[in-house]
Amino acid sequence: MLFDNLVNEYEDWFDRYPEIYEEEIKTIKALLPKGKGLEVGVGTGRFAAPLGIKKGIEPSKAMAEVARKRGIEVIQTTAEEMDFKEEFDFILIVTTICFVNDPLKTIQNCYKALKNGGYLLVAFVDLNSPLGKFYEKNKEKSKFYKFAKFFTKNDIINLMKKTGFKDFECKENLYGENLEDLKFGINKCNGGAFKVIRGKK
Repeated sequence: MLFDNLVNEYEDWFDRYPEIYEEEIKTIKALLPKGKGLEVGVGTGRFAAPLGIKKGIEPSKAMAEVARKRGIEVIQTTAEEMDFKEEFDFILIVTTICFVNDPLKTIQNCYKALKNGGYLLVAFVDLNSPLGKFYEKNKEKSKFYKFAKFFTKNDIINLMKKTGFKDFECKENLYGENLEDLKFGINKCNGGAFKVIRGKK
């Protein structure tokens, strides 16, 4: 499992860039509904815990152990294999969409797991943004992004539309092409790197 050996590096990233982490949390919160939530690819619980999401799925045993210490109930499975039926008011996916084997199947499983009127939120680094282009160009040098497939805003919306989602909203943050001098601010989606797209079932 790719992330089993990268837990420390993953955790260190958030400690090194606390401002960026805080801005990402704020951007997700801008579209986060109330109710019973699930995070798909919960990792170490870095997003679920501060956002009040109590349940997650995560294939990496090492990451799941850290998430459990943060109070998250973790089911060890993949996005393609998860099997819930009309159980959640909302589902959150943060950057995980870049690492799943089958993005469409992942989103279809989320649709199935949501109650009618529930929301899916997909947060990701937009390939068309300056930072996204930088990551794509240099991904061979990164332990994390080497295996990532980056998406544009339209790619994600099209996947969600194919599955049946509608009423899309989009918020973004993180402007610039490197982590050291990003500018912050939550806006409607245009040129920012960190995008959150919300669709309704």
